[in-house]
Amino acid sequence: MKQYLLLVLLAFNFNSFAQDYKPCGTDEMVQKALEEEPSLRIYRQMLIDQMDSLKADSQKSYPQDLHVIPVVVHVMHTGGSNNISDAQIHDAMRIINEDFNKLNSDTSSVRAEFQDIIGNIGVEFELAKLDPDGNCTKGITRTYTELTSSAGENVKALIGWDPRMYLNIWVVSSIASGAGGYSFYPGSAPNNDANAGIVILKSQFGSIGAANGGNFSSRSLTHEIGHYLNLPHTWGSTNENYQEENCNSDDGIEDTPNTIGSNLGCNLNQNTCGSLDNVQNFMDYSSCAKMYTEGQKSVMRWTLESGYIWSLAARSNLWTEENLELTGLNEGYEANDCLALIDFGSDRKIACIGDEVLWEDFSYNYDSALSWNWDFPGTATVMSNEQNPSISYTTTGYHDATLSITTTGGTSTKTIENAIYIQDNSISLMAPTVQNFETSTFPLYEQNPEWNWFIQNVADGETWAWNNNASSDGTASVRIRSYNFESPGTRQLISPVYNLSNLSAPCYLYFDYAHARRNMESDDSFKVKVTDNCGQSWQNRMSKTTETLITTNANSYFDYVPNANDWEEQKVSISPWAGEDNVQFLFEFEGYGGNYLYIDNLRVGGELGMDELINSEELNFNVFPNPNEGNAQINITLFEESDIEIQVIDLLGKSLGTLQSTLSPGEQNIALKDIQKGIPKGTYFIKLNIGTYQETQLIIIY
Repeated sequence: MKQYLLLVLLAFNFNSFAQDYKPCGTDEMVQKALEEEPSLRIYRQMLIDQMDSLKADSQKSYPQDLHVIPVVVHVMHTGGSNNISDAQIHDAMRIINEDFNKLNSDTSSVRAEFQDIIGNIGVEFELAKLDPDGNCTKGITRTYTELTSSAGENVKALIGWDPRMYLNIWVVSSIASGAGGYSFYPGSAPNNDANAGIVILKSQFGSIGAANGGNFSSRSLTHEIGHYLNLPHTWGSTNENYQEENCNSDDGIEDTPNTIGSNLGCNLNQNTCGSLDNVQNFMDYSSCAKMYTEGQKSVMRWTLESGYIWSLAARSNLWTEENLELTGLNEGYEANDCLALIDFGSDRKIACIGDEVLWEDFSYNYDSALSWNWDFPGTATVMSNEQNPSISYTTTGYHDATLSITTTGGTSTKTIENAIYIQDNSISLMAPTVQNFETSTFPLYEQNPEWNWFIQNVADGETWAWNNNASSDGTASVRIRSYNFESPGTRQLISPVYNLSNLSAPCYLYFDYAHARRNMESDDSFKVKVTDNCGQSWQNRMSKTTETLITTNANSYFDYVPNANDWEEQKVSISPWAGEDNVQFLFEFEGYGGNYLYIDNLRVGGELGMDELINSEELNFNVFPNPNEGNAQINITLFEESDIEIQVIDLLGKSLGTLQSTLSPGEQNIALKDIQKGIPKGTYFIKLNIGTYQETQLIIIY
């Protein structure tokens, strides 16, 4: 057992994050945490020493009493399909409870050589009935956040319950590292192990709803809980499966044969390291996972029963009688219907007088609602009893929104201040024009309302603000920094309405900017987007990360103030909107631990320099779902009629199919099967050609 734990601690094979999909990101995330937080190595070593002092045996027989583990599922969403249903969550819970108690019917098809060692772990997972404050809960939270599309440890900063009391599971749309899911071994999670839990894709969570279905996806949560309870992959502590060198490592568990790991398939005759591989093991990457072994059971049971109460996320506290009482899972506890936890939002944060704005109720934590009561100042209707009303505004400015929900548990109410900004798009700036930020009343100009700007996230910590510390032209500018952000997410600055009817292509948005890196851990990004429909939709026109955003090579550890040489001019093509009379620009900033970004001297007009190049952010080139069963869609956004070519290429460079077409401007969706039907399971590349522009994305078919 000591050898096994040393492998977990020392045998990590950490590679830089790739954007290509990988089934599991556990070992990469663990190694990253150990490098960034060396004290975590002490936790891991203490666990090893404790196990060694107890002379634990990986084949020790544990009593089969049932351990109940409280669970909370945090759904990170932006509305729509990624706000997964309660039914999908309950389906995922059903699957893991079957898998951990040998109740899954497909154990009957496990190869005969492994039938006698199928482990019944004796662990039951239940959604909590009391939250950390002792309030009634359904064991599900829902958080509206754009971070669901680039998730990782960042979503844990938004919400997370005490890991000593609950198994936290964050369900997201996409993981930034490209993984399908990841967990942390005991004692290895960031924030002194307080970030313990599982991050997993909605497409690999359960078997219904937004899940892809099939064995590979529906057993992903079972796999990640294995990591959470101390199990490495069957080939050892790396995320790289199907590598010959994996025969030189192992998981340290006697009854799981040494293996290189399966290749996302199900070759039951696979023999890679001198013996028959246990391909059907939950800790492999196979498409036919059905079992844990008795040895894996012993590791997980020891992890739950061994103590190490010094950890901020000790698994041994989860199933205790005291904790079950605190989480409402003790025998005899009867929960009543809960108060609704109210959450809601609109389909946009900025709109024009007369526009229909859809308000969506994202509230949760109750069985059924008796009534909804909305209050909308600034509208003709003012009140609504619909769950998801559409509202037309009659007055300009910022407006609050209030929702009250009554359940059998009582009535709860929430008000969002400055929930939406309503503008009159008949008031606009005629281009060409220049705007400097010389007036301290920014973002509002009472005497000149056509100059008004809109700042989103105004109640979310530091955001866009006027300053007179620096300017490229004049005495003032606007600026923002991520150093004091109270929570992750984007901070948006929306321009006045511009009338471009006097402009013809080519035409551009110009502005001056200056930015310095605070330190090597700073991580900022900046985008510019355009709308011509009063904020209903935005199209990306420019993207920069810290590396391309900085205008000086010198780090600034204190409040950065640029000198005259730091300012650079940015040019953004807006030619597709030449002649339009209702155009706005969105400056979108997000980051971590960064310094000030300054913006000044904004101009809208004709040609002043070289054309900018098209990039993948502008095209929104995306292949989804990925991985898939041959049912993927290829999405691109075109700004003008274009001749495109899309190829499917195998790993040897052979083209399996090509689509050539002339497409109209706008969002385009092309089905993979329209390029080539019946593509075998495996890994391929999707190559996009538009003129001289090329981009390639990896895709997995299983």
